[in-house]
Amino acid sequence: MMKRQDISLTDVLEGYAAATPAGNDNRILREWIANYPDFAAELADFAAARAIVRHLPEEDLSADEELRLRELAARRLRGAPARNSIDSLTRLAEAKGLNKPKFAAALGLSTSLLMYLEKRRLEFATIPKAIIGRISGILGTGEESVAAFLARGPEPVPRASYKAALMPEEATARSFSDAVREDQILTPEQKKELLSLD
Repeated sequence: MMKRQDISLTDVLEGYAAATPAGNDNRILREWIANYPDFAAELADFAAARAIVRHLPEEDLSADEELRLRELAARRLRGAPARNSIDSLTRLAEAKGLNKPKFAAALGLSTSLLMYLEKRRLEFATIPKAIIGRISGILGTGEESVAAFLARGPEPVPRASYKAALMPEEATARSFSDAVREDQILTPEQKKELLSLD
């Protein structure tokens, strides 16, 4: 990891890319986000864009087109604006007068499902876009900010803050549909509605 003093967004993104030459690694991504929280949204966006690019069909670009795209990407990295990155969904909701039960009800979720989202314990790819849209609408934030928050994955377990003989296991994310099916609060109708969302 790099020293935090005077570090730029470009340094962080290039450092993460160098640390993961074979492609994204969720464990390493979580470590970089924990070490550089000021750039958490940008790291999540970079990892998401990188994953998408890997699956795009290859195109034959002329040397001029490739150079133009590289220059555009470099300018984008150098001048990327600091985003309104989200550090807690429930704190934003509380600022709007919604406690956890009210926020969950407004989203059509149980409080336990809301906390899965808050702690980022759901696999991002399984969270319906409609849920991201609902959160964005209620909190008055952009969907991309909500998505970047949820895409970060579970917080890494702090290394020195436990007293048990064994180190706690890393939190693992689960699918949205599994969390809905196993929820003890939602009615069968609510579960059916949530499982039908895209």
